[in-house]
Amino acid sequence: MSITIPPHETSGSFESGATNAITEDIGSMNLGREMASFPLMDLPHELVIEIFQFATIVHGRQANAVCPLLLGKICRSWRAVVFETCTFWREVNLIIDPHAFFTQISLLAEWTARAGGSPLSVSIIDPKNTLKLEASEEDLTCLFDLLQNLSPQTRSLDLEIPDFVYDRWVVRGLDDYSWPLLSNLALSTTMGSSDLSHPSDRLNFSSCPVLTSVTIKAFYHHYIYLPWRSLLHIHFDSVFCSEIHTALESCPLLQTLVSEEIVEDRDTFSAKTIDHRSLKQLTLELDKNQAGCDQCCRLLNSLRLPELRTLVLKLGLARPIRGFEFDIYPCISQSGCQLSELTIEGATLKEKVLVDCLRLLPTLHTLQLSNNTWLNAHEEFIGLGPTSLSLMMAAGPDGLLMLPNLKALTILGSLVGFSSKLVVELLASRWDTVEDDGTLAALQSVTIMPDLGHPNLGHMSPWRLEKDRQVSFEDWRRRGYSVMAE
Repeated sequence: MSITIPPHETSGSFESGATNAITEDIGSMNLGREMASFPLMDLPHELVIEIFQFATIVHGRQANAVCPLLLGKICRSWRAVVFETCTFWREVNLIIDPHAFFTQISLLAEWTARAGGSPLSVSIIDPKNTLKLEASEEDLTCLFDLLQNLSPQTRSLDLEIPDFVYDRWVVRGLDDYSWPLLSNLALSTTMGSSDLSHPSDRLNFSSCPVLTSVTIKAFYHHYIYLPWRSLLHIHFDSVFCSEIHTALESCPLLQTLVSEEIVEDRDTFSAKTIDHRSLKQLTLELDKNQAGCDQCCRLLNSLRLPELRTLVLKLGLARPIRGFEFDIYPCISQSGCQLSELTIEGATLKEKVLVDCLRLLPTLHTLQLSNNTWLNAHEEFIGLGPTSLSLMMAAGPDGLLMLPNLKALTILGSLVGFSSKLVVELLASRWDTVEDDGTLAALQSVTIMPDLGHPNLGHMSPWRLEKDRQVSFEDWRRRGYSVMAE
């Protein structure tokens, strides 16, 4: 479990809104004098521990679960179970409070001590820059000493702290720390530069023998020494195209690369061809303020990824009105990969080129096209045409499907050159020919919501859903299909 250490709670005595809420809840149950006979109190400790573990589950960094300290205040029996069970204290999420930092560090030490020698997951987040603006030298020394003491048993470390603290950590001798169990590392800066003060300084995690997953956010990765050749999963947030290229060159075993908020380099980088035979998932998402994507396109087309299964390209939040054509064909055709999932958002695409790509991907089961602009062979802006839709959804004249394994098709925010009538006809050709015995066709989910901002363009078909078509939709939903067309 992952728990936020509340700033007003200590291991001895504390009062908080959460404590009062639990007390009121118990009072409303009318337990009172009957507490001793309440069935939950008589459960075996092993079962109580399982229940408590469910009660302390959280989602992400925001801890909405019950703190074990609060569970320990319910009764003496529960306190004994909680404080004697190491598993409740193995994960901790410390969100630094500017008014109680020293108390929080003391509680963090007590908290992790209760974990015994169990592997730890430690998250420290400083959203208000407290460590730079408020923390004393003594406070920082306590934090560094604690992290150093915990490093031999830390399996997951997540730091979102000011660059100032990383500077101080380097000076204290990060290289001397031992991280024999560290497998998951997340480093990011808050409210400051992505640079360390001294260009020669580096955060050195290169000697971590089992490190496989790394997240680097708002931090130039060349400031960090990592065991690149053993990494399996990387998540970049705020990253240059050249950094992504370098990481792929350096990580022969990499399976997952998620890159968000990509920024194009000021200078042109050399995107030489990389033959990467282990990458299975690739996500490239441009910074929302990025105007172009030339380098991102060159980066993608420099890759040969035969084992790639999931490709996500998020190039913009809105449909481009002009600009750069994003061509994914070289990567798809020369990689020889068999994708199962393909997502393209905010790109300018040639309709025929995309269809040619799809012909190479019979294994595709999820296709999502959102807010894209379409070009014909003469570089003219068009709507996504009826022929392309038919090829995606229906069998050709030879009775064969271009995408025989497609399960989910989503088309959002694009101008289209087909009508809602065609959508219904194509769905009927797939779904009404299947016997009504509970068996479903391979294609089971279709969402088509076009951009209606330009209804009077000459070649565009009208998009109106008649009531009888809605009746067909409801019948398909009743049979187990998912369909939305608006």
